[in-house]
Amino acid sequence: MARIGYYVHGRGRGHASRALAVTRALRERGHELRIYAGGQAAELLGALPEHRPVRYIARGLGGVVEVPRRVAKDLVEQARFRPDAIMSDGDLPSLLAARALGIPAIAIGHDLVFSRCRLPEGLPRLRVLACRQTTWASSRARHAVAVHFLPIDPGTPGTLVARPERRPPPAAGAAAHVEAGAVVCYFSEYEARGMIELVARAGRRVIAFGAPGLDVPGVLARPFDAGAFLAHLEAASAVVTTAGSNVLAECVLAGRPVLALHDERHHEQTLNALLAERAGVAVASSFAALTRDTVARFFDRVRAGDFARVDLAGALPDAPSAALALLDEARRIA
Repeated sequence: MARIGYYVHGRGRGHASRALAVTRALRERGHELRIYAGGQAAELLGALPEHRPVRYIARGLGGVVEVPRRVAKDLVEQARFRPDAIMSDGDLPSLLAARALGIPAIAIGHDLVFSRCRLPEGLPRLRVLACRQTTWASSRARHAVAVHFLPIDPGTPGTLVARPERRPPPAAGAAAHVEAGAVVCYFSEYEARGMIELVARAGRRVIAFGAPGLDVPGVLARPFDAGAFLAHLEAASAVVTTAGSNVLAECVLAGRPVLALHDERHHEQTLNALLAERAGVAVASSFAALTRDTVARFFDRVRAGDFARVDLAGALPDAPSAALALLDEARRIA
């Protein structure tokens, strides 16, 4: 049995939902855990008995100021806990603390694809470099799980490429309330009304997650719920969503075509959308460029079945399996 300090980046739901799966696998192996998360991640992980709240690192100047404070706190915490390894899903200070204390570290994250994998030619170089800058601490970890929504080869030693864990089919009760053939929309952090209206005007029944107060004809707006989202995804004809890695992986695993939207200022999501479009599983568009014609062409392709199917489950191990394998390797080396 090992002691594991597990840190989770607090922005968005992707890191936390992945952490639920990985920490469950660690717990089942009998490892002793302390789970550190703040922000939105704490909303999913806060009820776990191993959870300890920490301040998450936000974007901008506030995040820059917070990093040294968090590193100092993590140094004290981990010097007392004395873990055999630290796992970090997108959390920078914990990796710096692990390095200072000489504790083996395993970095986990979807952004590691841009620093530790062999990328296809022709991606916007400045965007790739920008993504690499945000993962500079993770890139120095000896072991890493790069989580992705498409098959891709690792480019550095000690890296395993994995996919999110495939969640089980929804229970019969949840599936009974699903509208087959609807379009599922999900926008984690953007004002979605205009985009959802464009989809509804195309004559599609829309189930919009994450926008419970939205009042648009032809749209059922509901708060985000992982089980309900998965149930509707399995029955959907298509998905319109921001191009987050985790939600794209859910769509690829379910074999659903995607209209992948991105903010031009968000380098990672822009690259995700381009990669998904190149693989034939999505149409990419920035929010600013989205028009009725773009939406209409997307649904024309949906009707024609003009999207690729990728056997992601067959191509990549799931993230919990990859994390356990690297933990075993790190402990052997130590």
